[in-house]
Amino acid sequence: MPKENEDGQERTEQPTAKRIRESREKGQVSKSMEVSTALLFFATIVSFYFYIPAVGMKMASAARMYIGNLLLWDGSQASLVEVFGNGVYLMAGMLMPILMVFLVVGVLSNISQTGFVISAEPIKPKLSKLNPLKGIKEKFFSFRGLEQLIKCIVILMVIALVSYQSIKKDFPYLPALINCDISVILLTFFRSVMHLLWNALWVFVFIALADFIFQRWQHKQDLMMTKVEVKEELKQTEGNPQIKSRIRSIQLHLARQRMIHEVPKADVVITNPTHLAIALQYVRGKMIAPVVLAKGAGKLAERIREVARDASIPIVENKPLAHALYTSVDVGEVIPEELYRAVAEILAYVYQIKGSSLNG
Repeated sequence: MPKENEDGQERTEQPTAKRIRESREKGQVSKSMEVSTALLFFATIVSFYFYIPAVGMKMASAARMYIGNLLLWDGSQASLVEVFGNGVYLMAGMLMPILMVFLVVGVLSNISQTGFVISAEPIKPKLSKLNPLKGIKEKFFSFRGLEQLIKCIVILMVIALVSYQSIKKDFPYLPALINCDISVILLTFFRSVMHLLWNALWVFVFIALADFIFQRWQHKQDLMMTKVEVKEELKQTEGNPQIKSRIRSIQLHLARQRMIHEVPKADVVITNPTHLAIALQYVRGKMIAPVVLAKGAGKLAERIREVARDASIPIVENKPLAHALYTSVDVGEVIPEELYRAVAEILAYVYQIKGSSLNG
């Protein structure tokens, strides 16, 4: 069922490019938090597998060092601060690489979904954001809030089920660890935890893929437009159709006026005889072929003939040639090669008439 806007109109039209662009400028993009969660969880597993053992060894070495040098502590506040500071630097050195990995993965997971988008619109102060009732309604009494609640419950149930199955599979081996060395116990727990994390990762990947598709669909639904919104945007983008039509009419009128003013320069006007009129000019040595100065149909053709008669321009009737010139040549263009012979015969006839009149 199509969504409705605030005025109760159904949003049945696809979002335009302008609507999508404005949405991105406002920071409103399709983004799935589950994709970021899945990638961060994957980074956590990789770090746990490759880096955590090394961190554990460093922490054990540091613990041995502190315990071994415990007798060197003189009990003063300065030495206590020094010991604490060394511990902080040591922990920072061990944790900083993994924190940087998490930061890079978090940034890349968002850029991969939305592209590089910078917008201050979401953080602009708005009085509507300070309304606690509106916030409570959006979080707990809206379709979006209900959707988030159901999604979280489903994710927790699936993760709990996968974790239970993984622990149940490894549980029979745990009692036997009582008689094992600490290294065997740690290795067994490490493998069990890794097995649990890998199983949980596939759950996160599946959820992230489903949520990514859903968020894309939902974002598109949020951007859907009503027919009125599409028409209004079209007016804003391309202008009022009535005004554009008026402008085109004025431009056409001016173009016709300029064309009519060129008719007295023509050597001949070819007609069919009443519906079409095409004015041609040919200047030897300057033009490679005759040029169409003006052409028209109906009343415009009649006007071309009137101007031609007033300027004593010969008017020749030739229906096939008039139709060919009108359909194949625009104003200002030379005639095509296939019409050279027919036009040349007419121009020769016109020049012969002009020559006879001059001799007479």
